[in-house]
Amino acid sequence: MSVRYVEFKLDSEDAKAPYRQHFGDAGWDLYASRPCTIPAGATVDIHTDIKIDMPPYLYGRITGRSSTLRKHKLLVNEGIIDNGYIGELFIGVHNLSDKPFEVKKGMRLAQILFHNIEDVRWCEVKEIKPKPNGRGEN
Repeated sequence: MSVRYVEFKLDSEDAKAPYRQHFGDAGWDLYASRPCTIPAGATVDIHTDIKIDMPPYLYGRITGRSSTLRKHKLLVNEGIIDNGYIGELFIGVHNLSDKPFEVKKGMRLAQILFHNIEDVRWCEVKEIKPKPNGRGEN
């Protein structure tokens, strides 16, 4: 396994570096850097006060931790972070409950996963051929 480097900058003293609990975990936990309230049924962008600079062969995907929905009734809106973006990472969170939710500084609500970018070319054809497995359009 090769090591890939993603540069990051903490933009406040309350920001925490992304953290991976165990070697081999797919995602790096992201932490709320500021307290805030998410009203019932509302969506709020949670600050992380982290900026990253990814190499051109990677992109990031912010998604929820399983416990965020299960324990807190908060749905993290997935977000794709293109490697050209160098602004702050935000966690878009929707409160599914009927009560406001208090986000505390340092809470782990989301994770970022990194993916390789494939060099894909589109090729227009007159017809799409059936697959040998018989899947077809169903």
